[in-house]
Amino acid sequence: MASTFGVLNYAAPGFAARTTTAQVALGTPNLGNKNDTWVYVYAPAAVSVGACAVDSSFNVGAGSGYTADTAFAALDYGWVRKTTSPL
Repeated sequence: MASTFGVLNYAAPGFAARTTTAQVALGTPNLGNKNDTWVYVYAPAAVSVGACAVDSSFNVGAGSGYTADTAFAALDYGWVRKTTSPL
């Protein structure tokens, strides 16, 4: 089971939270309470729960390497979990 919150003191540590305004800088990493790695991203289009990819601008979309544990609506900001090595 993945972490539910980060151990670092960021403004938006709840990994399931989705917002329409950025709470921290895109690309901000966070360590989860179960020793997993998360990255703060933007969703220009809706993203379902499951495997996803993150581009160099920290936009989340179709692909692999990360997992969206909570779905994104189009134009949402939130966290995705890194699922490939290196973390």
